[in-house]
Amino acid sequence: MTQYTRDEVEEILRRALETQPLETLSHADLVASAVEAGIDAEDVEAAARQIGEERELRAEEERIVGYRKKRFLQSIYTFVVVNSGLFLIDIMSGPDWWVQWVLGGWGIMLALGARRALIPDRARLRARARRRIAKRRRGNWEKQVRKEVDRAIQIGVDALVDAASRKIADRDRPRVRVGDVVEAEVVEETRRNRH
Repeated sequence: MTQYTRDEVEEILRRALETQPLETLSHADLVASAVEAGIDAEDVEAAARQIGEERELRAEEERIVGYRKKRFLQSIYTFVVVNSGLFLIDIMSGPDWWVQWVLGGWGIMLALGARRALIPDRARLRARARRRIAKRRRGNWEKQVRKEVDRAIQIGVDALVDAASRKIADRDRPRVRVGDVVEAEVVEETRRNRH
């Protein structure tokens, strides 16, 4: 029987998957296939979690870079509009030129912004994406806790209002002793007989 190294197994499986028309595979089918091939289900679950986390991290990095590119393009637009106006003012104000200093200073700032938006430092970008994901998760957790606390408070308030309304209703009813009830019935019966 032929034996394969790990790299050969990965390459064989990669090539075999490339020839299949398979676009997606459900998680349950993936785990079942791996178990059938002799791979521990827990290892597959762990690998799937890692892939999911990596996918989320890449998506967050793309959002950060997209936002930076958008801001950079807005900065270029602002640079062109403002400096065109300053250039016209400089031309109309006389022979002394001053607009080049504004253009130079602002141009340096744009160059630094371009480097950050178009050629990001991958390590810093990844660290920022991780912090944003962690912050979002904390925010979701805090929102969930807040909802649960609000719901518990509302249930408690409803119970207190219900108990108070029962107490008020009981207090407004006339209190009659057992002997009074018998006497009241006799008085009522006597009135009926007279009429």
